[in-house]
Amino acid sequence: MLRVVAAAANVAAFRFDAARYVLSVGVLEGAASVIGRLAAEMDEPADSEREGEGFRVLFLPGWELDYLWQVLATFRRAQAGEPEAADLRELLDGIGEGQGRTVEQITEDLQRVAAMLMLDIPAVRTLAAAALHSLGLPSGHPGPPPDAAAVREALEQVRAGWAAAGVR
Repeated sequence: MLRVVAAAANVAAFRFDAARYVLSVGVLEGAASVIGRLAAEMDEPADSEREGEGFRVLFLPGWELDYLWQVLATFRRAQAGEPEAADLRELLDGIGEGQGRTVEQITEDLQRVAAMLMLDIPAVRTLAAAALHSLGLPSGHPGPPPDAAAVREALEQVRAGWAAAGVR
């Protein structure tokens, strides 16, 4: 869906209306690339993953997360009916109609992805430190790596944070 919005923005920019869909083509294409890469990674099961168990640590540069935040903020503007985002709202309505989704549902889906990627609680840092240690990389934190009990507790805290954000 983000690739369609990026393509529409590209056509608009070519016709000298770069602001028609609010965001630049680069931001939209960047967000589409991030989502596409994450979807591809999630389609490939990790060696140690079993149904309902395990987790993945994904390292994304801040600028990729910024793309997602910018798109989410703009989708919220379209959802709220802001005049500057009217063309985007119309485009999202059309895309959503073909998928049986509303603009609100599309925005909520993107919000859930952002919530999963940007959950910033101490438990996330514990999981990242454990993952880095298991790879033999320095975590950047002094002291020994987290023990198994701390990792299990951190995982439960992350799952609770995702559940609070509406992520299953």
